Amino acid sequence: MKKILIILTGVLLVYGEPVIAKNTTSNINTLKVTKKAKKKAKKVVKKKTKKKVKKVKKAKVKSYRVRYNVGEIQSYAHQLVLEYGWSEEDYQALVLLWYRESSWNPNAYNKSSGACGIPQSRPCSKMAKFGRDYRTNWKVQVMWGLDYIKNVYTTPSEAYRKFLKRKPHWY
Repeated sequence: MKKILIILTGVLLVYGEPVIAKNTTSNINTLKVTKKAKKKAKKVVKKKTKKKVKKVKKAKVKSYRVRYNVGEIQSYAHQLVLEYGWSEEDYQALVLLWYRESSWNPNAYNKSSGACGIPQSRPCSKMAKFGRDYRTNWKVQVMWGLDYIKNVYTTPSEAYRKFLKRKPHWY
């Protein structure tokens, strides 16, 4: 219950209509409200409630589901691994690492950590460095992931070694 403080006159206006209070400080339920004030108050409450309900119905969660082919993604990653000057062994380590992280799924999302994408970037927005469409473009995710591995671990083999040493696994 809300309390209303009525100062000096003991008269309160509700949407422009007078409301007579029994006491100077009173619960809203003990106020004597004119019929006109009650109608106006009900209309306002109804309108505000409808607006809130409409807003909730209109609000939609963006879906970032992307169709993908794991073979195509791995082929692209293999090409980039070789461009980085890394070995076939490094590529195999990358395949295992990202399989354990996301199963090479660009739609992967970890609810507990907030990590997302093939490389499980945390936060996801870090991948924007390679493209604003990082949620829907698996190429951006692969490029970011390889750059991250290069800067933090030097090679995918080293990243996978560190991944296996940690419990729970992460890189």
